[in-house]
Amino acid sequence: MIDHPLIYCNGDSYSDEDYHPSLKNNTYAYTVGEHLQGFVINHAKSKSCNRRILRTSVHDLIHQRQLNPEQKIIALISLSFDIRSEFWIEDANPTRVAESNFQTHIFTREYNWRELLLAGKDIDPTIINNRPDKKFFDKYSQGRAYYYSPYAERANLLCDCLMFQALMNQLNIQFLMFQGPKAEPLESEYLIDFFKSQLQKENFFDFETFGFVDWCYQQQRFEHLDIGRPETAHYGPDAHRAFAKEILIPHLEKYERRH
Repeated sequence: MIDHPLIYCNGDSYSDEDYHPSLKNNTYAYTVGEHLQGFVINHAKSKSCNRRILRTSVHDLIHQRQLNPEQKIIALISLSFDIRSEFWIEDANPTRVAESNFQTHIFTREYNWRELLLAGKDIDPTIINNRPDKKFFDKYSQGRAYYYSPYAERANLLCDCLMFQALMNQLNIQFLMFQGPKAEPLESEYLIDFFKSQLQKENFFDFETFGFVDWCYQQQRFEHLDIGRPETAHYGPDAHRAFAKEILIPHLEKYERRH
């Protein structure tokens, strides 16, 4: 049996140690790993959508449990923007085999994209690698935007979370899941309410009221790494350390006391 725990992290750019040189081995996962004297695997990837985060986490955590049947594993999963999705690119060249041929799709970079779409104007989708199939990409982005519903995205996300929870229980893996950027508040809806009611509160922070980025912004004591809106900025090692020490580690210790 391996004595040291494995700290596994996945998310988007807000958890990605490659986002900025100062974050290398300095994200919140490493502070948790140092506190618990554990090994850290950080597979967070910039521009990730929630489906990519959960799918690769499922792959990685099953694989790690197969490699080390008795090791203590703690997973820290940070979710991204609802608006992100993905598509399959036949000629993709993934850096990790577990990423396969999926690439993130973000149908707009504009805050007023609905008004632009209905007015027949460009909604400024994010083009990945400036691909030659731009006209089909634009049509796909417009259709995705037209039929987009945060309720559909949230219901599917919560369903995925519920299945992830069942898998983690089966694999005996402790986990915390939270938003990077806080999720859009939604009105009551049957499927959303039902799935949310099945989630174990000790494993999930409320997606609509809590997010890592929002927590950093509200502290008003951390420098951010970006030029632009501070409420959606990326924060440096000091914020990551504080988040681990003040939020994640106490939450994990409370879990241990209950079990």
